[in-house]
Amino acid sequence: MDFIERLRPGVRRGEITCSVRIWQRPRVRAGKRYTSTGLGQIEVDSIEQIELSDVTAQLARESGFNGLVDPLKIAKHGSGTNVYLVRFHHVDSQTSSAAKRKTAQPAARKPPNGDRQRERVAKIVERLPEGEAKRIGAHMSLEVRKKRFGWFMVDHHGDGRVDLNCKASADMHDILQQLAPAHFHVPKYVGNKGWIGLWLDLPRLNWTAVELALREAYARVAPKKLLAQLESRNPVAP
Repeated sequence: MDFIERLRPGVRRGEITCSVRIWQRPRVRAGKRYTSTGLGQIEVDSIEQIELSDVTAQLARESGFNGLVDPLKIAKHGSGTNVYLVRFHHVDSQTSSAAKRKTAQPAARKPPNGDRQRERVAKIVERLPEGEAKRIGAHMSLEVRKKRFGWFMVDHHGDGRVDLNCKASADMHDILQQLAPAHFHVPKYVGNKGWIGLWLDLPRLNWTAVELALREAYARVAPKKLLAQLESRNPVAP
């Protein structure tokens, strides 16, 4: 992995530890070290495919840029169209490999699998007219006629959580905060676009709140013909 010259000091000092890359396919692997021009060794901590809309001003700043244009221009390599978020750390050449691994890598943990929640969310979505829960790795894209209204995510960016992000109105924000306050949160990257988040890894889950959120998110993008079918069906069951 190479970096433009002005970013190298920040990478060397450990101030820059992530980079957005646009590739045809992943060019690095988590846990591997790569030689970087002017820096020596870079060790990749994680790599995850993301949406272009996930690249926010905040993520650009974490990558060493002040705005969105430059990182996206520099991230483009060849004819690739897939967007990847790579997290890494600079390997100090004067520190032994064993000592570096011990201090730089977190204690091993078993990420959640989210199988039970994934199956339940998929069933709710598939009961909606033409609703689809498309598996993407451990995640699911929730869609109707190729329009996305939500994401089911497991261990997103290594957060160790299982959660649901979906479109919502301001009224739904208030309803969910009252109905399921322990579940509710404002997600990163899309929270400023009116999306809401629901944690699905709690000991006791309020599936009525989850289904209510999914039905409204679906209704915000579905065609009128499909909405008429939805409205003719029974309301959310407790």
